[in-house]
Amino acid sequence: MQALQAKTITEPLKADLSQRVQALKGQGIQPRMVTFLVESDDASAAYAKVKGRLAEKLGVTYDFISLKASTSTEELVQAIKEKNADSNVHGIMVEMPLPKHINEQEVIEAIAPEKDLDGLHPLNLGYLLKGTPKMIPNTALSALRLIEASGIDIAGKQAVVIGRSNIVGKPLSQLLLSRHATVTVCHSKTQDLTAITQAADILCVAIGKPHFIQADMVKEGAVVIDIGTNYDENGKVSGDVDFEALEGKEGWLTPVPGGVGPLTTTLIFDQLIHAIETSVIDE
Repeated sequence: MQALQAKTITEPLKADLSQRVQALKGQGIQPRMVTFLVESDDASAAYAKVKGRLAEKLGVTYDFISLKASTSTEELVQAIKEKNADSNVHGIMVEMPLPKHINEQEVIEAIAPEKDLDGLHPLNLGYLLKGTPKMIPNTALSALRLIEASGIDIAGKQAVVIGRSNIVGKPLSQLLLSRHATVTVCHSKTQDLTAITQAADILCVAIGKPHFIQADMVKEGAVVIDIGTNYDENGKVSGDVDFEALEGKEGWLTPVPGGVGPLTTTLIFDQLIHAIETSVIDE
């Protein structure tokens, strides 16, 4: 299988974003985003730093706010509302997962929809379902962009999405439907999964099980999007698809690392800048 590398999309997109940021600065607008991290796992902290480095390269102001593990739902919601009210802040993110004592849904709903860079506010998910998306969950959008990069005509194709989370599976299925694919969503209760995946022209996998998808589960010529991020005891990352087992097949496959992840990060800033540009036009 041919590798669908994120850099083929991210490099020109970053160059475009830098120009758009400079154009906004020329209008007196300094793009600014805020990321909240309630002390939790190392992966979330590392990801927050990755975003900070990209923000610096693009010329975006990046405020990283680290809160104690004991922070309550009410305290986090209040901190978010303060940023909602700040006209100099254009985008807000909260690193997930949150500690178990914090009400995740209440936190998501506290973010102003127009500043919701994760695209998880119920209003934004509703716009996506309606077919008029505004802020879109970035990982799902990244998967779609990589499918498009393969050159496949999505319309009329059999697309299978394994996983039904609000972050990936559900929004990705809606994005594929909007491109006129015939979409099947599979999950832990799905029976005869292999028979379903073998018929897929487009196979998207987000279940968090390393090397779960094997060669006999994949159709020749399919586009396979591996959205899994799994770490072994040595900290080595792998996806949900057995990359080496699929190497002899025809088709396209995103590597892990180097596929969905890097593009997801870049798309956060694309949505941030687009939201600012749109608001300037509306004014």
